[in-house]
Parts: sequence; structure tokens; C-alpha cells
Amino acid sequence: MNRLLKTFFSVSALALLSSQVGFSKDDGTNPALLDQYYTHASAAPASPDKDGFITRWALLEPISKPASSNSVWIDSYLQEVSSDTYFKDQMTLMPYDGLKTMVGKEKHIWHALDSKNYYVNLLRFAQSYGKEYYGQVYFVVTTINCEEDMEDVRLAGGVNSAAMWYLNGEQVLMMSNDRDLVVDDIMSKRLSLKKGENVVRGMIFNGPGMADFCLRFIDKDGKPVKNITVTTALTKKK
Repeated sequence: MNRLLKTFFSVSALALLSSQVGFSKDDGTNPALLDQYYTHASAAPASPDKDGFITRWALLEPISKPASSNSVWIDSYLQEVSSDTYFKDQMTLMPYDGLKTMVGKEKHIWHALDSKNYYVNLLRFAQSYGKEYYGQVYFVVTTINCEEDMEDVRLAGGVNSAAMWYLNGEQVLMMSNDRDLVVDDIMSKRLSLKKGENVVRGMIFNGPGMADFCLRFIDKDGKPVKNITVTTALTKKK
């Protein structure tokens, strides 16, 4: 094989490898990896996917919460760590894409993203932005928009490894212990979604291992709620 042909195949192989796994930039970020799992949210409202899963979220770059084992996430400990204050206004803040939030002396950035899967892969999210991904707590926020009041719905989710969920400021679902991602693994009590905006907040905890979640609303007949839209802010509201 002549030198020119060898060079061609070498460059082609390198391009193929780059397209599959992506290369990190000098700042540690990996846009190619992010593109495998997410698209950037648009201004147009999103709909749940075909099975009702919520895929549009504002995700905060992860905050260190060391855990030597996922077995620590028992009810009492999860309740304790989810009550800690990690940043100012953490239960009322309405984040927008690019918002910088101070956690102690460290700056963390919110990203408005749409997951390409029914689940949200937080470990790949962290890797994409060059962040540590084990022993972290991930904050996520989204807005559910309803054209009318909806009664007797349940919030149903799966998580890897533990999570706490809030609807309009009220704790509605605790997913404790070392869990694997299972669709509708845990369901809330019966809830009401009001006409207009409803804010869902989550805190997902992991030690060593994967970090991801899936979430949807189920109606009184056990069917996925689809007649809603989902939004996250791209700029600061005036």
C-alpha cells in the first residue's frame, strides 16, 4: 500500500473514531458526547414523548456530594441531604439556559436540554461539560403547562440511584435506596396539576455508578398524560 493511501485510511479511521466518541476540547467539554444524548432546547414548547416521558429539562452542572456506596441513600439520610441548602433560592429559582449559580465559591451553570431518550442520562451530561460525575447531586427543573386543571394524576419515575421530587414546591415523591432505572418504579400519591404552569423540581443523588432518571405523569386510569407541554427558559424573564 503506497504512502498516500495509508495516509487516507489513517485520516478516515481517525474521523470515524471522532464521530463515534468525540474529543474533548481544551476546556474539558465534549460537545460530540453531548450531541449523542441531548439537543439544546428551543423556544417552542415541547411535548412529552410517545409514552408520556418528560424529556425537556434545565440541568445544573453537578454538585459534589460524596458517597462511598449507594447504600447510604436510605429514607432518613435522603430526607436529610435533600433538606440541605446547596445554593441560594434552590427551591424557588426559575433557571434559564446559561444562568450561573454559585455553590459556595464554585460557579455552576444551568443548561436547557432535550434528552434524545425517554430517560435523562446525567452521567453523560456531566462528562460532556467536563465535570466530575460520581458522588454528586444533580438539580433539575422543568415547567409543565396545562390547558385545564387535571385531577387524580400521579408522578411516576425511575432513577439511578436515589431522588427527591417536588411539584409546585411540595415534596411529592421520594425514591430512596440504591435503585436501578426502572420505568414507573415509584409513584406518588394522587396529585392535581393546575391550569397554567406547574413546576417540577428534582434532586438526583449518586455515589459510584450511573446517574439517570425517567419521569412522567400517569392519569387515574394508569395511562400516560400527554395533553401537556413542557418548557424551560432560554433567557432571563423580564
